[in-house]
Amino acid sequence: MVLQGAPVDASYEEVDAIAPHPQADRHMGQISPRNGAGSPRLTNVKPSQPQEGAERVLHVGISTCPNDTYLFHALLQGKIETPGLRLNIELMDVQELNDRLSRGEFDVAKASYHLALRHADELVALPTGSALGFGNGPVLLARTGLEDTIPGPEDRVLCPGAETTATLLYRLFYSLSERRSAEPEQVVFSEIMPALESGEADYGVCIHEGRFTYEEKELCHIEDLGAAWESETKSPLPLGGLFARRTLDDETMDRVQDALWRSLAYADDHREETLPTMAAHAQELDEHALWEHVDLYVNGWTRRLGHEGEAAIQALGDFAREKGLLSQDQALEVFVPRAERRLFHLIRADGEFEALSVDEILEGYHAASLDEEGFVHFSFAHQLGGTLEAYFADATRVLLLEIDRAAVLEDLRMEPSRRGEDFPHLYRALAPGKDVLQCWELRPSDSQEEGAPRWPEGERTLLLNP
Repeated sequence: MVLQGAPVDASYEEVDAIAPHPQADRHMGQISPRNGAGSPRLTNVKPSQPQEGAERVLHVGISTCPNDTYLFHALLQGKIETPGLRLNIELMDVQELNDRLSRGEFDVAKASYHLALRHADELVALPTGSALGFGNGPVLLARTGLEDTIPGPEDRVLCPGAETTATLLYRLFYSLSERRSAEPEQVVFSEIMPALESGEADYGVCIHEGRFTYEEKELCHIEDLGAAWESETKSPLPLGGLFARRTLDDETMDRVQDALWRSLAYADDHREETLPTMAAHAQELDEHALWEHVDLYVNGWTRRLGHEGEAAIQALGDFAREKGLLSQDQALEVFVPRAERRLFHLIRADGEFEALSVDEILEGYHAASLDEEGFVHFSFAHQLGGTLEAYFADATRVLLLEIDRAAVLEDLRMEPSRRGEDFPHLYRALAPGKDVLQCWELRPSDSQEEGAPRWPEGERTLLLNP
C-alpha cells in the first residue's frame, strides 16, 4: 500500500482520516463496566452540544489547595486563552467537591480517587492534574499526650470526608484492619487540627498543607498513611485527580485537557507569579509551606499520569475491593486525547533494504536507537509530518507502522524530544509480530520534484491507496 498526501500540521479530522485498526481503542485505561451495587449513581445530565463557532460553557470545581490553585492560576487570572470554552471555576473543600460532583453539578472537577473509583461508570480521569506520588499521603495525628498510641474502638477520630482517599486509607489500615480502631467521624479538613489542639478529638487524619505544619501545633504524629500504602503496594498513592463527566464529547475533553496542560506550563514558567493566587485560598499562609506543598504534590504524574499512574489507580481500586469497599467490577478510565490515541513508527527502507520485501525488513528489524539511546522512537499521528521532514527528507522508501498501544503501554514513556515537544519512547525492542497493527509503504509522491517522501503541500487529507 502507498500512503500519499498529508499536511505537516494535521488537524484532528485529518489525523482521523488514516483508517484506524479495529484494535485502536479510545482510552488508555481499562473500559469500566456499569455501576456496581451499593454505590449511588451520579446524576446523569446530558450536555447541550455547542453550535458551530460557539463557546462551550463548563462548570469546573477545584479545591483551595495550593497544588490546584498553582495549576489553575493562569486560568483563574486569565493569563491564557481557552478557545471554544468558557470555564466557570468554583473553589471549595474537597469533600464538598466530592458531594457536588456526585450530584452532577460539575462538568469537570477535582475530586478524590476514592470517589472516582466508586463512580467509574460516570467519570473519566483526565491525564493532567492529579495529586499522586510517593511520600505525599495523609498523616494520622493525635492530640498531645497520645504519643506512640493508635486509635482504640472508643476514641473520637476525625476524617476529612467520607469519600476522600484519606478516609479510605484510614479504614483500610485501621478501622477495617485487625487493629479494630474506631470508625471515623467526617468533618471539613480545616476543622481537624483545631479539634486536636483543643482536645475535642483524639485522632485525626490530616491532609493538604497541614502535614507540613502539625509540629508547630505540638500534635503527635502516629503514622503516615501514604507510607503505609507504599509499604503495602510499592506503588505511588493516588490522592485526587481531575475528572470529567462521560457525557462530555471528545472535542470538549480535548480542549479541557489542552487548557490544563497550558495552564500548568504557564505556572511552571512563572512560579513566583502564582504565589498570591495560592495564598489567597490556602489555609496556611506561610510561603515556605506553600512551596513545600507545591513541590510535593505537583510532579511528573500531575503533568501526565502515564502507565505507572494508571497502574497506581488500579492498585488502589484492587486493594479497596479486597476489603469490600468497592464492587468487584469497577475500573476507572483515563481519557486519552485524540491526538495521542494512535502510535506510529517510521523505518527507512531504501538503499540496502530497497530489494527486500516489507515482511523481510520487519522479520529482522532492530531499531538502531535502542542501542544508541536506549529506546525506540515513536510518533503520534499529528507528529508524523515533522518526523518525516526532520529525519527522512532524503529517503525514497519508508515503512510506516501503526503500533498496538495496549501491547507496548507498559514500556512506553512520554519524554521531550524535538523542540521540547513530548514524544512517545518505547524502552524495549519492537516486536513486529505482536506490536504492529498495520503497515504501509511511503514512496515519493508524483508532485514532489526532489523525490523525497514528504507530505505534499496543499494536500489536506491522508489517502490510503491499494
